[in-house]
Amino acid sequence: MVFDNPLLLGAIGAGLAVGIAGFGSGVGAGIAGASGAGVIAEDPSKFGTAIVFQALPQTQGLYGFLVAILILFVFQSAPEWAMVGAGIATGLAGLSAIGQGIASSAGLGAVAEDEKIFGKAMVFSVLPETQAIYGLLVAILLLVGVFGKSPGATTIAALGAGLAVGFAGLSGIGQGITAAGAIGATARDPDAMGKGLVLAVMPETFAIFGLLIAILIMLGIMF
Repeated sequence: MVFDNPLLLGAIGAGLAVGIAGFGSGVGAGIAGASGAGVIAEDPSKFGTAIVFQALPQTQGLYGFLVAILILFVFQSAPEWAMVGAGIATGLAGLSAIGQGIASSAGLGAVAEDEKIFGKAMVFSVLPETQAIYGLLVAILLLVGVFGKSPGATTIAALGAGLAVGFAGLSGIGQGITAAGAIGATARDPDAMGKGLVLAVMPETFAIFGLLIAILIMLGIMF
């Protein structure tokens, strides 16, 4: 059967990783970049700040690229479907870059009005990236894991773990929306930052659920 070809499955996994994550980073960077273009039109000296905030959502694309390279050049001996699962995990979780772009856009707008809020805006803007890190972690675990049961069980574990952490990682979009609102509130009242962080962190709970289930799936098959 064509899907029994490990090279084909590795190519699919690499493509999913860099393709989906790259899409998320492109949209996120575009959202932040649009805000940056408006800011530098008003104040060209803010160009460096705009670049910093636009760079934040691009890291998810770098994670996808890294996993694709690992699949193609390092872990070709990994279980075939683990390469696909790793691509799904990294790719879907990389869509959190859209939420990060929303937060970065709000952060840049706030900093344009008051440079003293730069540090606080960065804290909120970084939050949605944790979902992508969860996806990257599961991808690496899948690639280096040793599955002790049948090939069919390996397939189920790899796909299940990738889907769990990948789709749960989409909570980063919601987190970015909340973080953007919290940045605005903090810009108006610096004392609102603590409560804003609580609200912004709550959507990440579901990403943690996905990470936990992914690890349990892998452990359940491995041992």
